[in-house]
Amino acid sequence: MDKFARIEAQKQWNTTACGELSGDKESLSYFKKVEEDRYKIQNWTHDYFEYSKTAGKKVLEIGVGQGTDILQFGKNGAICTGIDITDQHLELTAKNFKVHGLNIELIKADATKLPFPDNHFDIVHSFGVIHHIPEAKEVLKEVSRVLKKGGKAYVTMYYKYSAFFIFWKVLAHGIRHLWFLKKGIAGTLSTIEEGADGINIKPYVKMYSKGDMKKLFKNFTIEDLSIKQLRSDHFWPSFLESFMKPLVKRLDSKLGWYIVCKARK
Repeated sequence: MDKFARIEAQKQWNTTACGELSGDKESLSYFKKVEEDRYKIQNWTHDYFEYSKTAGKKVLEIGVGQGTDILQFGKNGAICTGIDITDQHLELTAKNFKVHGLNIELIKADATKLPFPDNHFDIVHSFGVIHHIPEAKEVLKEVSRVLKKGGKAYVTMYYKYSAFFIFWKVLAHGIRHLWFLKKGIAGTLSTIEEGADGINIKPYVKMYSKGDMKKLFKNFTIEDLSIKQLRSDHFWPSFLESFMKPLVKRLDSKLGWYIVCKARK
């Protein structure tokens, strides 16, 4: 196990929670604003993850953030469990469920060693988390183990050939601003995360292609593998933004920020 990757992840998300906003983090209004902020951009997720079909299902989320996604399962009657290695994420998710009057089992645990019996969950969901874990193959083995036969896995990663990665991280930051020299490739990749500087706070980040995802899910039946979420501001230099705006919908499935896999055990 890469202990350094765990330490950097905890440093990153104990400093800045995923999707964190200013406001009273004990209040319903705060979590509603976080949810609104997230789904304003990621408006494709409700249909793709089929939240409305999960009543009575046992759902595990690997990496809960502030609990925004797992809450959608809970609102639709799912039996929710979440794991994270970050104390702040576990605390915020607990508060989110409390102010919504819903229940969730939360455990501080590593995704390479899930503390659950075999064939336990109907659904395992993980959005933007496994690309921060060097041992992704081990995670997918664990996902397969804890899923019931016929159970579904929904896994979202950063896409290796996304416009944002190519134009901003490689061309603008890595080459033009010399970050590849100043911070190294790993440091430059880490700055994808809000609050990370690639030097003092440096979470592990790996980008995934369709081929990479197919290898990870070789023991599953892949039902869908899609590229999602392209925005015009993913292009650089800035003059390209207005030029590309009319083409965003057409190019979304080619240059979007995320690669999303829906697979069945």
